[in-house]
Amino acid sequence: MYRLIALSLLLCGALPALAATEQSLPEYRALSQSLAQADKRAFAQELKSSGRKQPLAAPHSNKFGFDPDAPDEFFQTAEARRIADIIISYQTPSGGWSKRTDMSVAPRLPGQMLGVEKHYIPTFDNGATTTQIWFLARTYNASQEPRYARAVEQAIDLIIKAQYPNGGWPQNFPLTGGYHDYITYNDKAMGKLLEVIESAAVRRAPLQFVSPEQASQAQQSFEQGIQAVLDTQVMVDGKRTIWGAQHDASTLAPINARKFEPTALATAESADLVELLMQLENPSEALKQAIVAAHDWFTANRIYGYSWEKDQDGHNVLISKEGAGPLWSRFYEIGSNKPVVGDRDGSVHYDVMEISQERRDGYAWYTNNPKEVLKDFPEWREQHLQ
Repeated sequence: MYRLIALSLLLCGALPALAATEQSLPEYRALSQSLAQADKRAFAQELKSSGRKQPLAAPHSNKFGFDPDAPDEFFQTAEARRIADIIISYQTPSGGWSKRTDMSVAPRLPGQMLGVEKHYIPTFDNGATTTQIWFLARTYNASQEPRYARAVEQAIDLIIKAQYPNGGWPQNFPLTGGYHDYITYNDKAMGKLLEVIESAAVRRAPLQFVSPEQASQAQQSFEQGIQAVLDTQVMVDGKRTIWGAQHDASTLAPINARKFEPTALATAESADLVELLMQLENPSEALKQAIVAAHDWFTANRIYGYSWEKDQDGHNVLISKEGAGPLWSRFYEIGSNKPVVGDRDGSVHYDVMEISQERRDGYAWYTNNPKEVLKDFPEWREQHLQ
């Protein structure tokens, strides 16, 4: 992960606040529809030109088939450039990439799908688009091949376009409907986007090559994104808590996604977000308050004496165990701070052992992610609250 160095003057208030975007939500949705139609037209024309009646399937991979965190020397190699060329071949006309698609095998053929999930193109889910940006940027810096830089700048442009007028980001853009349109913290989606945008804004390696104009756009985007983070922190009785996994793009309220994911405070997602926020230098007073409030919430809602583990049959169980913890439920009921879980029928339960075995085994209902926040907070407090 690239360490964030904040836009210090911007966040501490030394510079005048940038004006909020003048784009309205209807205009934003119209742009999304226009980009989606352009993507479809481009692929339809490509498919026709290829002479194929049906598109070829794209190869599947959970992690894209390449390592974006490879050592610097790897990006000097022909293998890195080979993979970079494949990545470019899978870039959509609008500028992004799909998830779960292997981009290490061979360049995409004319008429071949741009991803394994056609309804998720492009997306920021599962690290898609941001992962490709980092790989291409590092390959460009090693090779100075212009097409890699152009692909990165096109992708950053898409990220800026994908930002809601309120500063949040959806999971997919162009929009595809349903919970994918919500402001998404799940799977570090918004955090990963903020990392890219912040680096582009200050033109820090490996994104030092972006144009001054795009860096300026990224500065405004980053500021709006941070404001969205502040605006979506859930308030209970006038007190800040943490965040939901998703938030409604209009009301900013936390909202459920899939049927088994209830509207709730989301610990894993919030912990990842707070870790990112604590890397910012010279945070504003509002950000300091947000971080402290989240830390205090994590501290108050630790679970001791229980362990989330596999039983002898390989099934997930929550068992009482002396000395175990701390542990956090993935979701907490807003207001009561009671751990909650969901099932595929949409039912909400307070006991994880009440839900179906399929959901109990197929989802991470407990997490220790907030331990990192508690571990790193004392040093952050010493730097920023003294």
